[in-house]
Amino acid sequence: MNGGGSERQLLYLLRGLDRKRFEPSLYLFFEEGALLEAVPQDVSIFSFWKNRTRPRLQWPGRMHRQYIADLTDVIRKQKIQVSYDRLFHMTLVAGPATHATRCPRVSTIVSPPEHDLQRREERWQWIKRRKLSKAYRESAALLSVSAGTAQAASEFYRIPISQFQIVPSPLDLEGIDHKKTGRLPETPGVIDALRDPRLKHIVSVGRLSQEKGHSDLLEAFRQLVERNGTSYRLHVVGDGPLMQNLQEQAVRGGIKQYVFFHGHLSNPYPLMHRADLHVLPSHYEGLPNVMLESMVLRCPVLATDTKQGAGEYLREHPFGTLVPVQDPNSMALAIADRFSNPERWLSVVAEAEAYTRRYHGLGHWIETLSQLFERVARRNG
Repeated sequence: MNGGGSERQLLYLLRGLDRKRFEPSLYLFFEEGALLEAVPQDVSIFSFWKNRTRPRLQWPGRMHRQYIADLTDVIRKQKIQVSYDRLFHMTLVAGPATHATRCPRVSTIVSPPEHDLQRREERWQWIKRRKLSKAYRESAALLSVSAGTAQAASEFYRIPISQFQIVPSPLDLEGIDHKKTGRLPETPGVIDALRDPRLKHIVSVGRLSQEKGHSDLLEAFRQLVERNGTSYRLHVVGDGPLMQNLQEQAVRGGIKQYVFFHGHLSNPYPLMHRADLHVLPSHYEGLPNVMLESMVLRCPVLATDTKQGAGEYLREHPFGTLVPVQDPNSMALAIADRFSNPERWLSVVAEAEAYTRRYHGLGHWIETLSQLFERVARRNG
């Protein structure tokens, strides 16, 4: 339960499901992560590794079969009536487990699989692709966060597009409004920097992994400082495997003193609310929640023109500015334009906030899933 978008949305669901209609449980491989303590106390948590140690000998498929057997056992003993998964790692396990128990399953595909599966799974990729195709085909309901992601998944897994339902990602609007006035990060020097009226603040929120494009952002920021001076500050929020590499890149580029690496923040909204610009430099995405959150907070958005995700969304709803993927020079020029032509960037923030509040509310999303869970459970008797 780390601080990713899918984990946060699972948390929203666990909190929001009506207890008169549902008794939710949570199945994890590892009982850990920044969001774990926020799981409601009445939610039963089942963790595969809680009372296990890793075996000395490994061979292909050994752990996968054990995961399936354990989840199958939990479904049977707890008399689970509907299963829900959001990440393909869990779908690989939930698919066979729910098939064995005849438990109806609702699956969500959150990212384009031609990037997500191929980037994350280097070994036995063709087998996993075949197994995922089977699992998604057998789901009682197959959801996607956007039309573009559904089309990509349909082509990749050879599943009819008619099988997909589009359910956009939700936002906890009430929580954002409450938290945006909270305490600013305690990262050294950040409060003084935010109080300095001469400085311009750029924020980027996301997991520090290759597909998120933070290396491109740092190069764009280096060019920005080189061309336009040192009145800019970049705030990188998130943790991940590339943290050290990115910090070293900032040192090599001579911009270390202008970049704040905050790591994971349980409440990034005060910083996003104070920022002048939010940059999403991703190489690909599903539907990034942080973009929608920035719109709610009236922070202008600059994103890469991805085929799905922010690119798809902002091409349809022009509430932000797009630049080519992996093009630091264009990104640097766009960031500079945000501050040289502020009227153009700020002219869309009110409309963006209104649209996001209307169509991405948490209550509507939870009720949509609640009705879906009830339908598939009823269909299964």
